[in-house]
Amino acid sequence: MTAHRLFPKILQRAAVDRSGMAATEFALLLPIMVVLFFGILELSEGMTANRRVAVAVNTAADLAAQSEQLSPSQVDGLMESVLPILEPTSVNSIDINLISIVLDANGDPIVHWSLHWNNDVQPTAPYTEGEEYDKLTETFTNSPNGLTMLQNRSMIIVEMSYPYNPQFARYFVSDPIQFDRTAKRAPRRVTRVQLCDDSGNNCTT
Repeated sequence: MTAHRLFPKILQRAAVDRSGMAATEFALLLPIMVVLFFGILELSEGMTANRRVAVAVNTAADLAAQSEQLSPSQVDGLMESVLPILEPTSVNSIDINLISIVLDANGDPIVHWSLHWNNDVQPTAPYTEGEEYDKLTETFTNSPNGLTMLQNRSMIIVEMSYPYNPQFARYFVSDPIQFDRTAKRAPRRVTRVQLCDDSGNNCTT
């Protein structure tokens, strides 16, 4: 067979035989498929962690609102009962602010008392007593049942900040993803939940 007839047949067989091409396509698509798989998995884990933070902050606010008074040790026990909601993710770096707000003489929300909670530090006051609390949303303050529900009573607010460390994306993202959630509740048993010391004395008014 002459060369000019053999060469077209070789090209024809190469065009029909796609085994090598399929392997090449697979090699090109595999990294994309792996990234998509772990990306979807990471997104699912992040959404789950975010939902857990939402449940935890609302649970903490609800438990605090059922109290007549709180002390640092009681807040510690309250938070320890809430943290399992966030498991199995780590809670070592979580920050929680427990705040009671009231209205001043001008009808503006001010801090009645506040307590910052963290696993690694002693409870402190993140806000100064009497300072204006400006983190209420306009939707809340402008609603018919917004600030009017604070007349002659307090409101419990829990601010939770949770740094989420992705399992796979951490190789590409150096900083954790911050989940910040806030929940508010009206006291259930008293008009104002008071903050006392661990002996039950020196309470707020």
